[in-house]
Amino acid sequence: MLVELTIKNIALIESLRVEFAQGFNVLTGETGAGKSIVVDSISLALGGRADRDMIRTGAEKGMVQALFDISGNERAMEYVRAHDIDAEDGLIAIRRELNREGRNICRVSDVVVPLATLRELTAMLMDIHGQHEHQALMNPAKHLDFLDGFGGEAHAKARAEVASLYSARSRIASELKKRMNDASEKERLFDMLSFQVQEISAAKLKAGEEQKLERKLAMLENSERIRGGIETAYTLVYQGDGRSPSAQEALLRSADAMDHIASLNERYGQLAARLRELFYGVQDAGYELQSLLDDLDSEPELLEKVAARLDLIGRLERKYGSTVEEVIAFGAAAADRLNELKGSDEAIAGLKKSYKEADASLKAACGRLTELRRESAVKLAAEICEQLKDLGMGKTRFEVRVDPEPKPTSQGMDHVEFMISPNPGEPLRPLASIASGGEISRVMLALKAIAVDSEGVDAMIFDEIDTGVSGRMAQVVGEKMCLIAKNRQVLSITHLPQIAALGDAHFLVEKVAGENRTDTHVRALDWQGRVQELSRLVGGADDSESSLSHAEHMLKAAEERKAAL
Repeated sequence: MLVELTIKNIALIESLRVEFAQGFNVLTGETGAGKSIVVDSISLALGGRADRDMIRTGAEKGMVQALFDISGNERAMEYVRAHDIDAEDGLIAIRRELNREGRNICRVSDVVVPLATLRELTAMLMDIHGQHEHQALMNPAKHLDFLDGFGGEAHAKARAEVASLYSARSRIASELKKRMNDASEKERLFDMLSFQVQEISAAKLKAGEEQKLERKLAMLENSERIRGGIETAYTLVYQGDGRSPSAQEALLRSADAMDHIASLNERYGQLAARLRELFYGVQDAGYELQSLLDDLDSEPELLEKVAARLDLIGRLERKYGSTVEEVIAFGAAAADRLNELKGSDEAIAGLKKSYKEADASLKAACGRLTELRRESAVKLAAEICEQLKDLGMGKTRFEVRVDPEPKPTSQGMDHVEFMISPNPGEPLRPLASIASGGEISRVMLALKAIAVDSEGVDAMIFDEIDTGVSGRMAQVVGEKMCLIAKNRQVLSITHLPQIAALGDAHFLVEKVAGENRTDTHVRALDWQGRVQELSRLVGGADDSESSLSHAEHMLKAAEERKAAL
């Protein structure tokens, strides 16, 4: 149940905190006092549409917090446990924060949650029924949802199966359409892909070869310069030029000279050893220079081959990708696509077969859902008629008509529409075409009374559903709400004294005008306050003794009636 509602800087409300009671809570007030603001604020807390225009003029932020007691709601308790949300003593605080930048934050017990999570949770806590649901009831397209909601888990599972099979069939249909379109231009695609695959395949590209070829080309283009450098180094290090000894020969002579005097001083011997080590190092360098000379290849044809290969790679990269690796990947993808085209006839035949099987499975599932709906339609119509008896429409005939649709959709193959005959002797006609406002209100209340247990929510809000109801019927509608409130918390926004008198708790919504601002307040009424408000609702022009006496009589009679229910 909703324990407490806190509102800050929303529309006309600067700051408001209301504690609600168990059972039947009624809210009344003058037209324009702000009753709709309270309902809109609760809707916002439950995950309704957030609009920055809701923020009070002059404020940068707005906030709504709804404190719920979910200790008796096992589904909600399991949900918060699964999402690691604290529910100390069974209480959770659901909070929506708005700012002028358009951002809004959702919190549950100070844990920031996505809006989708908030809506999943609050769907288990409270249901708001307002005038928009009257419009839904008048729209035959919405009747299917009413029926499936009544059908409960069985309908939900059957609908889920139909939706899944419809999605699977749609995927097959999409692929089949694509294949059929491909087939119409198969020859052109086949020729193009064949050329691309052949051109790339013939090149025999290897990842990384472009970089190796570029280095090879640089060597070949500078071969004479490289040869000259190596030959000069080789002559000076190993061979000598005839006029002076080579580096290795000079080092060998130096080492021998120092060996002849090594016995005279230890340092001479050490230096001789170092010179001999240098000789060996230079000798190895001479061998390596000789090897480099042997490896040099100045064949002009090799230069042409490398340049031609790089030119080929460049042309392929301009057509198929910026690197060799991308060209190879393009060729592989083209080959795969070519293989698909080669097998397109077989694939199309296979997809047609799959589509036929998927269509048969979908229609079979739709058939099972139709049977469930027809069974539930009979039960729902009977229960609505029973409820309407209590609401003063005992002679009404009501039917939930389930007619076949020619093509499956994600919701099945049924057109569902509510038919009604409010008066004996009249034929059944669509609800939207003949029902008055009062009749629509009572049909909706009957639906809610039936659904209250199946929906499993702890609290319900009825926002002025008494439109078109007056007199004795207002009393009957109020009593029906009282019966619902025996097991669920009910909040009713009403302008009818017959309904307001039946409340277990009565709140007055009033607009207070200050010097510069107007504010909306909500306050709980005591017995005397309720008498005065009922006097206003019944049309008392002033607090005359007669109007107050009538209001007090209504309140006492309502208490007696509630005790008898």
